[in-house]
Amino acid sequence: MAISRITRRQLLIGAGGIVVTAGAAGLWLGVDRVLDKRFRNAVERGGAFAPNVYLAVTPEDEVVIWLTRSEMGQGVNTALPMLIAEEMDADWSRIRVEQAVSGEQYEYGRLFTAASSSVSSLWTELRRAGAVARSMLVDAAAERWGVSARQCNAADGVVVHAASGRSLRYGDLADDARDQFAPIRPRLKTPEEFKLIGRPIPRRDSADKVNGTEKYGIDVSMPGMRHAVVARPPTLGAEVDRIDADATRRLHGVSEVVQIPTGVAVVADNTWAAMKGRGALKIEWKDDQPSRISDPDIDAALTAALRSNSATVMREDGDASEVLSSASLTHGAKYRLPFLAHACMEPMNCTAEVSDNSCEIWAPTQHPDGARKLAAEITGLPLQDVRVHVTAMGGGFGRRTALDYVAEAVELAKHIEGPVQVLWSREDDLAHAEYREASAHHLEAALASDGTVSAWRHRIVTSRRGQYKEDQRSPIATMGAANMPYAVPNLRVEWRGARLPVPTRIWRSVGHSYNGFVVESFIDELAAKTKKDPVQFRQSLLAGQPRLAACLSRVAELANWPGPGPTGGALGVAVSHCMGSYVAQIAEVTLDDGDSPRIPNVWCVADCGIAVNPGIVTAQLEGAILYGLDAALFGHVSFLNGAVKARNFDQHRVLKMSEAPAIHVELMKSGEAPRGVGEIGTPAIAPAVANALVAGGQPRSRILPFTPKPT
Repeated sequence: MAISRITRRQLLIGAGGIVVTAGAAGLWLGVDRVLDKRFRNAVERGGAFAPNVYLAVTPEDEVVIWLTRSEMGQGVNTALPMLIAEEMDADWSRIRVEQAVSGEQYEYGRLFTAASSSVSSLWTELRRAGAVARSMLVDAAAERWGVSARQCNAADGVVVHAASGRSLRYGDLADDARDQFAPIRPRLKTPEEFKLIGRPIPRRDSADKVNGTEKYGIDVSMPGMRHAVVARPPTLGAEVDRIDADATRRLHGVSEVVQIPTGVAVVADNTWAAMKGRGALKIEWKDDQPSRISDPDIDAALTAALRSNSATVMREDGDASEVLSSASLTHGAKYRLPFLAHACMEPMNCTAEVSDNSCEIWAPTQHPDGARKLAAEITGLPLQDVRVHVTAMGGGFGRRTALDYVAEAVELAKHIEGPVQVLWSREDDLAHAEYREASAHHLEAALASDGTVSAWRHRIVTSRRGQYKEDQRSPIATMGAANMPYAVPNLRVEWRGARLPVPTRIWRSVGHSYNGFVVESFIDELAAKTKKDPVQFRQSLLAGQPRLAACLSRVAELANWPGPGPTGGALGVAVSHCMGSYVAQIAEVTLDDGDSPRIPNVWCVADCGIAVNPGIVTAQLEGAILYGLDAALFGHVSFLNGAVKARNFDQHRVLKMSEAPAIHVELMKSGEAPRGVGEIGTPAIAPAVANALVAGGQPRSRILPFTPKPT
């Protein structure tokens, strides 16, 4: 029997012979008003079926998915489309991914990539987008066949009527599906029903990266494009006083020399001519003498702030100060961590074109919406006339949330006809970056007679640029400290900023990167003080943290704790509750002939909820561990008279492939929603190495990096 159906289009034009009462119409309009704009069935995608802003089905049977997060190596251009394809029951081989453009007419929501939040923040939304599309495609097929939608199934991009064996591909239904109602609350699959989610599907960009066809920001090229480099101040706070550009202008290929707020730009036909022209510039600089800091000045500022009686209390449970003052057994320690560069393999770059009525930007950025707003301010154009195209990027790590390189390109493009690309060299990037803040810490703990921790006080000082009010709060600076996983009845965490002229920026795992080292090292110190095994001591303090406790137990099994390790080295342990995920790590450490640490093995167990793509999650944990290990062993940005000393990798030491450990990763099975992945492997590796060094008989190191020591 044919079933009569009313389509969305018929309802909207009043067809179909139905009567909508005033009350019903009001109810519908009320629902429509609260529907997120991203899910209204009013998206025009060149004739394709586009039930929401995230996807479209073409008549050629291709499913196009728009990526609203920046791909910087973390795998979102595979993981996020998997969410849509899963609920849509799409054919994975027919998926094409496009990068969403900031400034398009579509309501994408916020375009910003940070805090390991891409999958976790879009977990429900993208699945809903796919489920809406699937429902409408199935309804379209049922309507064409004159059957109930309940009699139809979808799989691999095909709708099938089981009773008759008839089938239609999604592309065949694209036009009809546009007439169907978009369900407000479509049914989402349970984990038991997943076909794609949970599988280690190969990354979509792997082949392009292997064969060299992936387009990074540095690869942007277009007709008439010119290239520029900028001569920036040699010291912090310096400004241009006088310019002699005669020699530069005489060089072949150089077309213009333009002063912009950050320095002097040389524009040429190619990058090499621009660099040669920059080398020929004669610039006199004037600088602010207080900005001519060196490492001793940084240490002095951090020490003074740490000793100050003024600080902002970020968390206080009970009365840690009172318990500490009356305790019979206490322990205290001070730690120091340096400024760190992000050192992305692809240095900063941006291409921009500005005309009287538009601004177009191509950039490897984590913050396209911010870039768009900044460009509107610089150019004076209305926001709707600015568009930002996000390219693939060779590493982000928080550095590309900054917009300094975007601002330079837009400023210069105001003076240049046609597109211009500003490229930073490696020396530019290390010498003029925004760095992970330096920090100093003072921890004190009181130990009860039964060996438990009865009080804990942690004062944190981080470098900050500019003036600071006494009541100013810095939640980032206390990540991993104010919310540490250990149960302590009397807990006080304080923060104070030390004013320094060094620009700072979030760095992979943000405050966890330094507080993880400090808290986990200090926990080991307390375990030693009470003569308890470090794993058992942690377990005794993880009340209310069963998922982290399970990770800790499992990693101890994998590493055969307490060792020795497979190569005879000492073992050290550390845990982290970072970006909503739980991680436990054990590092095996030996010493080379020069008494520098070598790390043959690292074991890592993580509970990040459902692993959408276990292969990508494992790769991210491995990469984050290597990134944190590199910083722990070598990371340090040193200043002399207001200038960064190490300008390239010949002086800025990085981990070599031959020094990389074997990393053994295991993911805990979980039915919980996904949480952060990209940064969670970083915080625990430095303290795990530090604790292993102590277990191997070395003195406790409370200053990073381990080797070589800062000079």
